[in-house]
Amino acid sequence: MDNEGPFGPIVNGTQIVFYEYRPNKAAGYAFVALFALATLGHLVYLFSLRAWSFIPFILGGIAEVFGYYGRVLSSDRPNVAGPWIQQNLLILASPPFLAATVYMSLGRIATAIGARDNLLISPRFLAPIYVLIDIGCLASQLIGSVLPASGDANAIELSKNIILGGLIAQVVALAVFLLITWHAQSRTARDVPHVLLRNPSLNWKNHFRVIYVIVVLIVVRSVVRTIEYVQGDGGFIISHEVFIYALDAAPMWLVMVIYLVLHPGRLIRDGRRLGDKEGEVMLRDYS
Repeated sequence: MDNEGPFGPIVNGTQIVFYEYRPNKAAGYAFVALFALATLGHLVYLFSLRAWSFIPFILGGIAEVFGYYGRVLSSDRPNVAGPWIQQNLLILASPPFLAATVYMSLGRIATAIGARDNLLISPRFLAPIYVLIDIGCLASQLIGSVLPASGDANAIELSKNIILGGLIAQVVALAVFLLITWHAQSRTARDVPHVLLRNPSLNWKNHFRVIYVIVVLIVVRSVVRTIEYVQGDGGFIISHEVFIYALDAAPMWLVMVIYLVLHPGRLIRDGRRLGDKEGEVMLRDYS
């Protein structure tokens, strides 16, 4: 078996490069297993915590599983378009699904702890706006991933520009989201809501910290991917498989694990219960 790249089909006498190396099968299988276990954990929480906002998150995990399975298939058939499109499409498409749940979680956390008014954008609009941005980024990456299947050199170049545009838009959107999160946390710490005053043990700050860490991980992944497409074919990042695992697979898996350890559904559940109890006390005092 030839391990020396580049690999890819020859169309009209010109080689279309899929890989500069033969994908590592063991690494592919390892992340198939890791993402499958993390996704299964979130599937359990989906029902036990009624965390319906995590449906996109779970879909993102499933995309990662089958994306890295595409790399397993490519290890044996690096010149075949199907597995290459599968891994390229699904690995690129997964982070917007993960990010969509993060966007929705911020509004739900703020509402649960009585800090809804501390958001720069109302939760009613925050999640829809960011989900629409996510859909745009996702569409650009889906289109950009499928276009190379034609084998046309112009289509391949266009696909790279489309994907690059989607990645840059995602980084900008995430940076603004970090600002919104920081503003909400700062105002909540300064003007503590009644729910938190009555229940100081409610560990709300760690949930904001988790959002920071998760968003930074997604930004790091998106920045690396952006540099990869700016460098183009034969670039340093795309030519070394270690980058896709160290700066894409690992960060996205950590995103899933972090939310398993500190799931926002727990805070949202506890905050709502405490809010309901506070309302009952106020009604009893009033009567």
